[in-house]
Amino acid sequence: MRLNINLASVKYEDVRRFYLRWGTALVVASLLTIVLAVLAAYNQSRSSQTNREIRELQQKISELEKKRAEAEAFENSPENRDVTEQKNFWNAQIAKRSLSWTQLFNDLQKIMPGRAYVISVAPELTQDNRLKLKLMIGAEQYANAIDLVKRMETSPRFRQPQITSEVVQKDQRTGVNTFRLDIETYYTPAGLMPHASSKEGL
Repeated sequence: MRLNINLASVKYEDVRRFYLRWGTALVVASLLTIVLAVLAAYNQSRSSQTNREIRELQQKISELEKKRAEAEAFENSPENRDVTEQKNFWNAQIAKRSLSWTQLFNDLQKIMPGRAYVISVAPELTQDNRLKLKLMIGAEQYANAIDLVKRMETSPRFRQPQITSEVVQKDQRTGVNTFRLDIETYYTPAGLMPHASSKEGL
């Protein structure tokens, strides 16, 4: 018996190319899975380390706050009150003596706008031993005083300047309005001048 087979009617499939493509895709997917797993493990490790460091810092902060509270309680005890008051007094005097009037006015002159001027300066020492200045500034225009505050904000000597009051005054002779502003700011002296006169201290 004779059979006729038409080979052209049978669909040809390249099995080798099929396995090559899917094998490559499988390898790439496996590599991506491994990379993602490694990244996830690394992030988990970093997160655990960060949380551990945060807990350690919080513990240290708690210990420091506890020691500070104990030190304050010791200083404020009745038997140590006199010593504490003397210490605070002398610390205040030392801090005040570190202010040089010459240096202060030189620093103010560097940042003072052309149409603004200093009327008065009143330094005081805060409870945390920071030197605070209460300045009374006169200006021909309000913008001059605002410019002074902006310059203080970028100065290495002055910190956190704030305008506490504003007054508009009219010159009786010229009839021109002038501005008077009260400014409070923290001041950091560069240090004691080598040959400062005793008149420069407070």
